[in-house]
Amino acid sequence: MSEEIKKTVVDTEPEPKDKEKTNEPKPEFTDEQQAYIDRIVSGIKNENKQKMADYEQKMGQAVEDKVNEQLAERERRAKMSAEEKAADDIKKLKEKNAQLSAQIEQRDRVSFGHSIADKYNVPSSMVSRLIGKTNEETENNMKSFADEYNKAVQAGVDSRLAGTKQPQIGSQANIDSTKKLSDLSLDEQTKLYKENPALYNQLASR
Repeated sequence: MSEEIKKTVVDTEPEPKDKEKTNEPKPEFTDEQQAYIDRIVSGIKNENKQKMADYEQKMGQAVEDKVNEQLAERERRAKMSAEEKAADDIKKLKEKNAQLSAQIEQRDRVSFGHSIADKYNVPSSMVSRLIGKTNEETENNMKSFADEYNKAVQAGVDSRLAGTKQPQIGSQANIDSTKKLSDLSLDEQTKLYKENPALYNQLASR
């Protein structure tokens, strides 16, 4: 290829896109606008820097606490005889087994509650609040909820048939909207769920 042809090819080749971008006009700001943008950027950087510092401090404290805990445990064990260490190991094992058993029992009770929820027309969102210490207590709670539900429905039907305003059931007017749902009794929760679902959901979200 001759030098003239090479020059022609080079001259006609498009410039790289990156080069084209660098030639694009940059937005211009007034001094006040630029100062405002700089303050925002600086604020974001400082906020992120503080968050990172707080996180590192918490992590460092957590590590230090864990190390101190393990050192204290080693020191405590070092002062024990072989018999005392064996007894301590057995105690810890029993505690761990008891904790695991409690977790399994709770999981089984929740599973049982969901399995009978349809039987008593209990919504899934209410099941966890009706779980008792035993399956029998859970089922009794389900029955109680169903009874209150049916009473509320029947009261509404009777009111409409009579052509009068639906009567208020229970103590809905006395429910403090600043309370948590766990502060209410099971009967109060059940009545509130039927009479004022919006307030019920508001308390349940706390």
